[in-house]
Amino acid sequence: MIGLKRGVVKLSKYNPKWKTLFEEESALIFSAAEDFIVDVEHIGSTAIPDIVSKPIIDILAAINSLSNIVKIIVPLKTLGYIYRGEQGIPDRYLFVKGGEDYRTHHLHVVEKEHSEWPKHILFRDYLRKHPKDAQEYSKLKQTLLKKYELDREKYTESKSDFIRRILEKARQDLSI
Repeated sequence: MIGLKRGVVKLSKYNPKWKTLFEEESALIFSAAEDFIVDVEHIGSTAIPDIVSKPIIDILAAINSLSNIVKIIVPLKTLGYIYRGEQGIPDRYLFVKGGEDYRTHHLHVVEKEHSEWPKHILFRDYLRKHPKDAQEYSKLKQTLLKKYELDREKYTESKSDFIRRILEKARQDLSI
C-alpha cells in the first residue's frame, strides 16, 4: 500500500487508508518527541483525495525550536526514521523512514514560522477545495511519470511551475 524505492517514480491511485496511516504515524511522532514537536500535518499528494501519488506519506512537523533538532534524532530513530539533514532547504530538516528499496515516509521538520509551513498547507488545502485543479495536477504527474520514471529529481523539478501557479491562486483566494 505504501513504499517506493529511492529515486524511482511510481504513482498509485488515491487510497483513503493513507489518512489513517498518517494519523497513526503522527501519534507515534508526537509520543516520541512530545517535548519538542508542537504540530504535525499530512502534506503532499497522499493528503489530497482522488489524485495519484507516489505511495510515500509526507509529513510536516513543527518543532518548538531548531536548537532541539538534535534532541529528536534518537527518539525518531527508534521509530525507524533516518536523519538526512537540511537537504538544500535551510532550516528544514528531513527524516526518512524505510530503506533505500522501500521508503515509506518523509518527515519534514521546521519551525512553524518557516516559509515551508504555510506553503505546504496552502497547496494541500487549495487542491482539496478545487478538484479541477487537483485533477490537472494528477494528469501532470502522470505525464511526467512517463518522462522521468527513473529520475525522481527531474520529476519533482518539473512540477515546480504548476506548484507556484497553484500557490499564487491560493494566495489570491485568501485575499478575497
